[in-house]
Amino acid sequence: MSKLSYQFATRVAALQVNPLREQAKNSQTVDHYIKLTYGYPSNEAFPVDKLAKLSDKIYREHAFDFMQYGESEGIPKLRSQIKARLHKYQALNISDNDLLITSGSTQGMDLVFKLFVNEGDTVLTEEQTFVGAVNAIKSYGGYAQGLPFDDAGCIDTEVLRATLAADTSHQIKLLYLIPTFQNPMGTSMTLEKRQAVYDICKQYQVMIYEDDPYGDLLYTDKTAIPKIKSLDDVGIVIYAGSFSKILAPGSRLGYLLAPTAVFDQLILVKQVADSFSNLYWQYLASQLFEDYDFNKHIEHLRQLYRLKLETMINALRAKCQKNMSFSVPEGGYFVSIKLNDDIDGDAFYDEITQRQVGVIPGNIMSAAGKGYEKYFRLNFTLPTLVEIENGISRIGAAAEAAKK
Repeated sequence: MSKLSYQFATRVAALQVNPLREQAKNSQTVDHYIKLTYGYPSNEAFPVDKLAKLSDKIYREHAFDFMQYGESEGIPKLRSQIKARLHKYQALNISDNDLLITSGSTQGMDLVFKLFVNEGDTVLTEEQTFVGAVNAIKSYGGYAQGLPFDDAGCIDTEVLRATLAADTSHQIKLLYLIPTFQNPMGTSMTLEKRQAVYDICKQYQVMIYEDDPYGDLLYTDKTAIPKIKSLDDVGIVIYAGSFSKILAPGSRLGYLLAPTAVFDQLILVKQVADSFSNLYWQYLASQLFEDYDFNKHIEHLRQLYRLKLETMINALRAKCQKNMSFSVPEGGYFVSIKLNDDIDGDAFYDEITQRQVGVIPGNIMSAAGKGYEKYFRLNFTLPTLVEIENGISRIGAAAEAAKK
């Protein structure tokens, strides 16, 4: 019997295996491998004892509630708690919006792109951005068009304006942004830049997807920059948050704050996707909000990750600065590095592979899949302080060995 030839839908033809997931899978069994790669939280960040106590409590009080079918929107109490926190600490307008609990932030992207993107449509992104968003856009036959960065490492608003002005066929449906502690750049838009982006999209009636998984993780004494959603007075901004970076990725809890008319449509596509998100973790997160001060948990994360970031930056300055340049983020998970022109990129990656240290090459995080051969991304939240020191030492040695 001949082997069956599967006829897959054309919408998946452009999709590729996520290289971040593959690298994570392949490196797990390698001894002495230092992972400066994935956007994982530290195991020290998980409030295990608190969650264990709360788990026992919700089993006693809500077992049948979370074992049964649930509301597609999410449990009302958790939605109210998140909305109250967004209003109080992020100054987000809740009155003409509603909040949908999603199965992680990646489902939020999938639902929004499914809702707005037809085959052949365009979604604008930053030139370097989250590869999962690019794949989600492609999965609906859309095209992810990366816009260049300005000197501050943020989206160039003049190019944005010119691109939207030239779109006479109105195929650009969304602007996808990570404006706070951007992945992979680590940069943040100023308030003036956010206002300019919002005003341009408002003028051309293009929706903005504001992805904010790292927004709580500010490591300086500066005041947090207002969200683009806080500027929204006409309903063009969808704000996405996540518990993956501030509680646990395994919770698979994210959320979308969207204008009511958009929210109503999101419920419909959510019901097609999975009916509702994990109820156990929704009840657990809600109980955590009720029984503990969640801001104290956030402050613990800030202290933990601030030390790791400082350790990485000091090591880079001491061991790598003559062969590469880098920005110093004020929060988030990542540091972006650019190799000097006299470093052979291919030789550098061969060298760090031999030295068993993992980084994310810039082209993986490029919307176009090219143009960032000299760049790579480092994560500082997962590795220990010792691993950070040793990993940066190996990177510095690899750069020296890769000089032309």
